[in-house]
Order: sequence, then structure tokens, then C-alpha cells
Amino acid sequence: MSLRTFVAIDLTPAVIKKIIDFQKELGGQIPPIIRWTKKEQIHITLKFIGALKEDQLDSLNTSLIDTVSSINRFSLSFENIGIFPNMNNPRILWIGIKSPPELFELVSTLETIFDHYGYAPEKRPFQAHITIGRFKDHITRQDLAFFQNVFHSRHPTFHCSQIVDQLTFYQSTLTPHGPIYKPLAQIRLQ
Repeated sequence: MSLRTFVAIDLTPAVIKKIIDFQKELGGQIPPIIRWTKKEQIHITLKFIGALKEDQLDSLNTSLIDTVSSINRFSLSFENIGIFPNMNNPRILWIGIKSPPELFELVSTLETIFDHYGYAPEKRPFQAHITIGRFKDHITRQDLAFFQNVFHSRHPTFHCSQIVDQLTFYQSTLTPHGPIYKPLAQIRLQ
């Protein structure tokens, strides 16, 4: 049996509140073309593992705790708003992260651990971000143009920061109402 899992940085309640306030503010200025990320689903994904073999879970948890707990806590700054892949074909609305070297060290460590268990490293370079909304399918040109105008004229900004002192290893169960996340382990940083 396999589990859909990922490793993430959880955000503080203060950061999540600021994101929710930002979603409400921007959402009130644009057509309803974005499905906003629910507050219980807002996090920073560091490593997504599509199908983890359940019999590896205990050993993998031990490896994560043994390795990651020796990494020092660090600060993250959240800034800027962006769109993947681009403004003309928007799919994801995100908040950027000013990535310190410690974050890249952490991601590299996770890739090494999971590679040891047979889970291939990501092909794309890590791009630190927080997904705060997904654009709906079938957006009209008129709605997209209105959104682009608001985005370019108001230049929405976002700034805050937090200390990263732990990671969470999650199981994700897909449901018709969206994914449900269940913590499998929390790993404290030094």
C-alpha cells in the first residue's frame, strides 16, 4: 500500500492571518476567477512524494528526524506576489519567499534522504513559494483582462516573516472537497 505524502514548513498563525486578509482584499477587487487556498492548507511544500510505500514510513521518519533535527532554525521573509506560469495563462497565484541558504540546504537534505529510499529528486529547481490561490478553468478574456489591469495598476504586495523551527511530514488524502492533510511526524530543527 502507498501513501500520498509531502514534507512542508507550516506557517505561524500570524502569517496565515495576513495571507487570509490579503486573499480577502484582493478577492474583493477582482472577478471570482480564483479558488483561494483554505487556511488549513496553506504551507510551504519542500518535497512532494506522490506514492510513498507504507512499509518505509517508520524508517523514513527515523531518517528525517536523525538528519533534519541537526539543522539550525532560520528566518524566512515572505515578499512579492507572482503567477505561475505567466500572466497570460495564469494557473497559480503565489507569495514569494526570500530564500536564505539554510532553506536550500534543507531542501537538498530532504532530496538526499528520499533519493536514498528510491524517490527521485525533483527535475525542476526548487522555487520557494506559498500557493494562495488557483485560477479557475475557463476564465473569460474579459475577466482575465480585468484581473491583469487590477494586478498591474495596484501592484499588490505582501511582506512578513517568521522563524522556521520545525518541519511536518504530511499524508495527503484527496477528496471531492479538496485534500485533507494529516501530520505523520513533526521534526524540530536545532
